Amino acid sequence: MKQTILVALILMFSFQLKAQKNELQEEIYENRLDSLIEDVVFGDDELSYLFGYKDNMQFLYMRSSYDSRTFYAGREIGESLYNMTGQLYYLNSNGIFAGLAGAWYDQIDPAYQMTVISLGYSKGMKKAKFFRYRASFDYYLYHNSDPDFDPTYSSGLNLGTTFKTKTIGTRLNASFLLGDDIGSHLSADVYAYLTLLKLNRFNKLRLEPELTFYFGSESVAMAEYDNLGNLFADPLLSASYTDKFGMMNTQLEIPLSLTYKGFDFEVSWTHNFPRSLDPNLLYPENSFVSFSVGYIFNL
Repeated sequence: MKQTILVALILMFSFQLKAQKNELQEEIYENRLDSLIEDVVFGDDELSYLFGYKDNMQFLYMRSSYDSRTFYAGREIGESLYNMTGQLYYLNSNGIFAGLAGAWYDQIDPAYQMTVISLGYSKGMKKAKFFRYRASFDYYLYHNSDPDFDPTYSSGLNLGTTFKTKTIGTRLNASFLLGDDIGSHLSADVYAYLTLLKLNRFNKLRLEPELTFYFGSESVAMAEYDNLGNLFADPLLSASYTDKFGMMNTQLEIPLSLTYKGFDFEVSWTHNFPRSLDPNLLYPENSFVSFSVGYIFNL
């Protein structure tokens, strides 16, 4: 029975990938950038403190990372498909940030399809320092020579808030893909900082567990019936499809982070608990590991 469900899952997901290939790949890229901004620029004390630190302070932040497997909302894309990303960000203490980001996938042709240009603003409340809000706009530059390639999305809008103390916090994020169609996803994060070794204010070794709840849309099979009202024998093969919005994944991430003299190194283990919005499908739990290195310097 488990093998039957797994085969049906693979066939169904393969069908959806072919039917929505462009849209799915664009969402993967957009999610990578959104994740970087939320988890690194705003979720890290060593970087978020720069907004409002001093007037007219400017910084550049460079980061590269590697993921052993690639997922979208807990659904694996490809078989053991690893990816590498690169980012370059300009940060201003007045709250303005801008950046470039791109990702390379080893089983997608072309492997590098898109560069994302981002411009945004982050602001904290003077009388409520535990609260911060932000907004950013993304523009997508595609690198695909296929004359039949017609991207669904051309840009994206991201909105979010952060509530945090020195050791715990939560983030609420909303992202909208814009173009010929409109896509949206929401996420809520709960995270903590556990300092294992502290050399000074900014040089430290920390454990940063995080739990994320992801909400988005998924194509769901709608059961079809014959003229007598009987359900077709195989609803997966005979059904039509519609988009359904709901919670798609719960993600547990446990990163070990080291910051030292402008560098930050991180190794992370992530486990997904995907939730199918289609009652005919089951997605297996899965895990992957990530490595990243970043460096920040002032201008």
